[in-house]
Amino acid sequence: MANSSNSLRKIALFGALSDAIVAELERDCQWRTLASGQTLIEHDDVSDDVFFLISGTLRIVIYAPNGKAVLFRSMRAGTVIGELSALDRKPRSASVEATDKALVAKLSGADFRTLVAREPSVALKLLDQSVAYVRELSARIYAFSSLAVNNRIQAELLRIGREAAPVANRAKIEPAPRHAEIASRVSTHREAVSRELSRLMRQGLLERRGKALVITDMARLVELVNDAASH
Repeated sequence: MANSSNSLRKIALFGALSDAIVAELERDCQWRTLASGQTLIEHDDVSDDVFFLISGTLRIVIYAPNGKAVLFRSMRAGTVIGELSALDRKPRSASVEATDKALVAKLSGADFRTLVAREPSVALKLLDQSVAYVRELSARIYAFSSLAVNNRIQAELLRIGREAAPVANRAKIEPAPRHAEIASRVSTHREAVSRELSRLMRQGLLERRGKALVITDMARLVELVNDAASH
């Protein structure tokens, strides 16, 4: 059962639903706390449950046969996870793991499909989210095929910075992403990420603030990536 601090009201997908409908969903959900490193969903699993991330951070990842992790994205509080398998009823396309302590609410795939069919606002938000994912994947494919490693790292920093809701051309990413995670996302090695982040810090485009990484000039970072793409 949800309480005042652990409510499905935190889920963006449900922003237009009435309090009564949200309360009904909360009663239908099972609530689960994950420890850092714990797996929520296994790649190729045939389950179709949907999860709503109330607090903490999850990551979407696929492991290669040699054990190397191919990281796709991080999921922050307010997001929905596992909706693809609930909609098409096919095996999971990736694993999902907690990167810190996380609280999730689980809804059965059948109940989620009923909700989407019954509530147009949920269906439209789900469609918007899917379009955003397609655009992001298209941008990544373009980056892999056209940008040098340092520019791919810059582009990934931009993507993470935009997720952090920039203010006055600055973005505070907290906690700072690990170098190994950035490397996995842009298909390079940790040393290349360390070199590029150090170079950007010397230029004044990045700063360390405790556990946070601050992009001091988002517009300038956009220029660097666009300039690289145009050559």
